[in-house]
Amino acid sequence: MLDQLVLGAAMGLVPSAAIEPPCEKEESGFFGCVRDDGGGVDVGLTVEQTHALADSYPPAVSPESPTAWYDYVAVIDCIPPNSPERPRLEICGFAISFCEENVPESSGPRSIIYRRTGYADGTDPTTWEPIGPTCFTDSVPARSGEPAVELTEAMIVEQFHRTDFALPQTVLQPPDGTALVNLPVYFELVWPDAGFSPSEIDTTTLVGRQVRIRPTLVGATYLTGDGTAIGPTTSLGGPYPDGDVTHTYDTAADVAPSISVEYGGEVSVDGGPWTTIPSTATIDGPAVDLQVLTSRNRLYSD
Repeated sequence: MLDQLVLGAAMGLVPSAAIEPPCEKEESGFFGCVRDDGGGVDVGLTVEQTHALADSYPPAVSPESPTAWYDYVAVIDCIPPNSPERPRLEICGFAISFCEENVPESSGPRSIIYRRTGYADGTDPTTWEPIGPTCFTDSVPARSGEPAVELTEAMIVEQFHRTDFALPQTVLQPPDGTALVNLPVYFELVWPDAGFSPSEIDTTTLVGRQVRIRPTLVGATYLTGDGTAIGPTTSLGGPYPDGDVTHTYDTAADVAPSISVEYGGEVSVDGGPWTTIPSTATIDGPAVDLQVLTSRNRLYSD
């Protein structure tokens, strides 16, 4: 019945206040009851109650030497396929807006806390059972005796630097790997299919939270290979005649131009708004070979 009510509330078919966890007092002193916002809306477990789950053990189990414990998982309150096995497969607008509107001091999104009993002797754990909703999703512990690991800005920055950024590719015109002294060479930055380029989204999970990282272009520096650099600039350059990143070589030489990109990033946690990541990463693209030749003029008579 509780599963049906949870699903119904997520679909807007059943009042959220109908979803109630058991309210028996456990030996740890935790009451699995929900609070009301005063207007008949079940806003779920408080942050204190959610934290207190870490202190809750099965009956007659000693926390000092536990032979059994509770495992917990926060399943985002959306229609299937969310489940304890795949708790963040779907992130719906209801789960986000509910917490924003009713529990503005929370982290969200609204989730249903599931619990099962694990055993130290290797006995298979019990099946997952829902015990109640919460908007303090990042405060749900993994198990008894283990306080929740909260997602921090440092974790996000570290994950940002692990992003498989796309290597900037250098495309030149003239396109045949040769150029002439005193004639402009046009540079263009091209993003390859591999890796994550600006505006593409890299999705991962950190401490049970869905983290989406979207790279941005802070600036590109075009290294001409003769000791000159153009930029940093947000221009991607382009071919003749509209390309705005050009360089003229004044001596014949074999050079290896390349492009270096400074990436910034934005992050969205559990489907929330995009915010700026307070860090950047510089990625150097591969060099290309360019032979700069001298053009000689000769006069011929008939």
